[in-house]
Amino acid sequence: LGMAGLQPASDYLDLAKRVPVDADPQIWGDVADSLRGLDRYYDGTGERQARFRKFAVATLRPVMARVGWDAKPGEADPVAIQRTDLIAALSQLGDEQVIAEARRRFAASETDPNAMPAALRRTILGVVAVHADNATWDKLHTMAKNEKTPLVRDQLYTMLSISEDPAIAQKALDLALTDEPGETNSAGMIAAVAGDHPDMAFDFATTHRDEVGKRVDTTSSSRYYPGLANGSLDPAMVGKLRAYADKYISASSRRPTETAIATIEYRTKVKRERLPAIDAWLEKHGG
Repeated sequence: LGMAGLQPASDYLDLAKRVPVDADPQIWGDVADSLRGLDRYYDGTGERQARFRKFAVATLRPVMARVGWDAKPGEADPVAIQRTDLIAALSQLGDEQVIAEARRRFAASETDPNAMPAALRRTILGVVAVHADNATWDKLHTMAKNEKTPLVRDQLYTMLSISEDPAIAQKALDLALTDEPGETNSAGMIAAVAGDHPDMAFDFATTHRDEVGKRVDTTSSSRYYPGLANGSLDPAMVGKLRAYADKYISASSRRPTETAIATIEYRTKVKRERLPAIDAWLEKHGG
């Protein structure tokens, strides 16, 4: 209702602030997902995003402290899911405590197999990859090249592509056009970069369309390129998509393009019309 403008979007923050720390794990999973979604709308807003993240981290940290990093004997499955949800959310929100612990466990895993238990391995690697510096990215790259298990290898190449740092994301895009990852992984790497950098990924893919086209099935190309732009918050992307579709996509295959355009228009409207109420709430409540 808040996102639709039928009531103040900031009412959700009042609700989130009042959820008990020991509430059902699925409720906290919903809160974590919603705060992550709101954070995406704040991308590129500097201090506004920092203020929202301060509130969101303060809301989720006590729940993470209660759940902890290590599973307890007889722990219910929803609690295990809650743990991964909270770690992923706090990582995206820039919580230094979670990021530091994930890095510690990743480093310790070289000598301690219990540092990254199976249930958390992918989550921890994801945190490390999102916040990777060049040295860490190179280490993950070496792991990917040396991995013999196809599924794990594919996951590691995806991890190489989810950095929030644009310069490191560019390294992943460049790697995707080599023969090393394999065609399926190459297309997936570009799509993974689009998660945090949709404009960069779309511009890269369209600039290198001939090379990317070799790695994308022709039957899915009308979906693939618009899909890269789907998360953009730049109104100019609408014009880019229409120009691309006019040149390369037949009229009968343009539904994915129109869907991407509608999504971008909706997201830019939310950012323009809904976030000011959330800003005002945060100002009032000391976010």
